[in-house]
Amino acid sequence: MVTVRMVTVRDIMQTKVVSVTADISARALARILADEEISGVPVVGKDGRVEGVVSQTDLVRLAAEESNVHLTASALRGGVGLIEDPDEEAAERDPFDFFLPEDSPFSAQSFLDALPESDFETVTVGEIMTPVSFSVPPSTSLPELANFLVRGRIHRAVVLEDGRLVGIVTSNDLLRARWPTDA
Repeated sequence: MVTVRMVTVRDIMQTKVVSVTADISARALARILADEEISGVPVVGKDGRVEGVVSQTDLVRLAAEESNVHLTASALRGGVGLIEDPDEEAAERDPFDFFLPEDSPFSAQSFLDALPESDFETVTVGEIMTPVSFSVPPSTSLPELANFLVRGRIHRAVVLEDGRLVGIVTSNDLLRARWPTDA
């Protein structure tokens, strides 16, 4: 008889976790997220315990509170002069202006450099983070993880073992595990 081992969070989690402390500025957080090409991180205290989670969504909320400017991909393509108007074929492939062209001069880093000094300098991660960490143990099965993420309407969970941060798992990790790609 062949025994099939169930795939768990331990099998798909990321163990090289980028984390931040609650005292860094929102701008510093934005730079970390852009540099690491990630969308969120756990917030840890001096004792290493997870205090919460902070994400790009928290930064967007902060920006929305201090600004009436609404940047969309279509605005970036033509409205602010960074990107030429797309051709008709590109507009048909991406009718909702979701993707920027690969040769786009727009980047998260250049966008951050262009932002004027603002609340991003004075507001700390501790002020915008979600002070609850959505966590799972490494032994969680993938169906359990999927249900957890959906129920919580979240895209990442920290992985804790004996109260220690041992990894992070995202909805993308779950998708890759279910439907592997060559890329």
